[in-house]
Amino acid sequence: MRAMDVQTIVRATGAQTLSLVEKNFAGIGTDTRADLKGQLFIPLKGDAFDAHQFLEKAVQQGATGLLVHEENEQVQKLKGQVTILKVPDTLKALQRLGTWARRESHAKVLGITGSNGKTTTKEFTAALLGTTLNVHYNKGSFNNHWGVPFTLLQLPPTKDVAIVEMGMNHAGELTELVHIAEPDVVVCTMVGRAHMEFFGTIEKVAEAKEEIYEAAGPNTIRIYNLDNAQTHNMYVKACEKYDHSKLMTFSSEDPRADVHLMISSMTMSELSVKGKIGGKEGTAVVQVFGSQNLTNLMAAASLGLAAGMTPEEIWKGLPECKTNWGRNQLVHLKSGAQIIFDAYNANPDSMKALIDNMKLLTVTGRKVGVFGQMRELGSASAALHEELGTWVGAAGFDKVYFIGDDYEAFSRGLSKVGYQNPTLIEKDFKDASGQDLAQYLKAGDIAVVKASRGTKLERFVFPCEPLDFSEKQ
Repeated sequence: MRAMDVQTIVRATGAQTLSLVEKNFAGIGTDTRADLKGQLFIPLKGDAFDAHQFLEKAVQQGATGLLVHEENEQVQKLKGQVTILKVPDTLKALQRLGTWARRESHAKVLGITGSNGKTTTKEFTAALLGTTLNVHYNKGSFNNHWGVPFTLLQLPPTKDVAIVEMGMNHAGELTELVHIAEPDVVVCTMVGRAHMEFFGTIEKVAEAKEEIYEAAGPNTIRIYNLDNAQTHNMYVKACEKYDHSKLMTFSSEDPRADVHLMISSMTMSELSVKGKIGGKEGTAVVQVFGSQNLTNLMAAASLGLAAGMTPEEIWKGLPECKTNWGRNQLVHLKSGAQIIFDAYNANPDSMKALIDNMKLLTVTGRKVGVFGQMRELGSASAALHEELGTWVGAAGFDKVYFIGDDYEAFSRGLSKVGYQNPTLIEKDFKDASGQDLAQYLKAGDIAVVKASRGTKLERFVFPCEPLDFSEKQ
């Protein structure tokens, strides 16, 4: 975490000084369960909590300063013991400090959003750029209104590039994040049917995602996916509004794109790709599963070009791209079977992509589908889970499992397409369900496990005695 002094904090946030004891801080902290030694503690307020209730605990944990937006009894008690600064809103103050840290750095900032693939693209980009540049990026999915400023506050001054993932589930959020991070390069990987609970239609999702382009500055490099209808439309509009030298594209279909990649072969453990990057022809073998990762690889390669890598460096670096826990992760079982564990996130589009990949796979044993509830689909949830059932039922699975609130709708989808193989469909996970899968899988079988994160489908994996699988990361 970046060190700062009182003068900098006051200048960045407009804070009022209530108590001045310590003038320099080792960094920023917001969690009283962590070691806060020498840090400025910023109590954030959420829907279900207010950290202003834990100011004394923060000082006990070593905080030497507090940045508050209310003067409660704890503030009065701590005056004279630690530095206390007051602002109208601690979250806004945190965000302004994030912008300050971004402006203090010489790093080129890359902003990434998308309905699917933004976290994987971030990881691919970090691995790719890391082969030639000094890269900073957030671990996990620190992609919201407090995660983005934290990523920026952790940005060391020696880094060449900062990769910032930007998520959203309401209109206006990306605009706010862009204004905080002030990115030099932006990309939307694709627009799909995520967050339908909040937006209702894919057109509304696209409008919200387009904010990453609309809110960026005039000199920002804007990268567009020509293969996705919504982002392609964004590019058409961009051509009328922005300097063409600041626009880049990627596509698996249009060879005129700045990055044009195609899949030459695919197995459970790797993708072989070929095509052109910045006009340079090449091939690469990447240790990832699933054709949907082609979009993520093209986005990462485009970001590499925008960050200053040569096409030759990008081709050489692509094999360093890997997927993380819960994202198309290949898990080997003691039985000799394998699981493709992709249960970190899910929506109808990512479900469809994975099911299509499974149809293409040739295996020596049986194919098993383990699916769970897709969240944040709102009033369309039942209909979309019924649609999921039709896809699964027509995909050739030898056995199907489903866990989640829309289990009846999923079952109706299976029935619609005449699926008659064994099923285990329930509202809630039971230990017996995991044991049933473990007893069913034999050497040569392959199971795919996918749902939204909250469904916790790793509970199906552990009973199967995985050889290379850890707890949630």
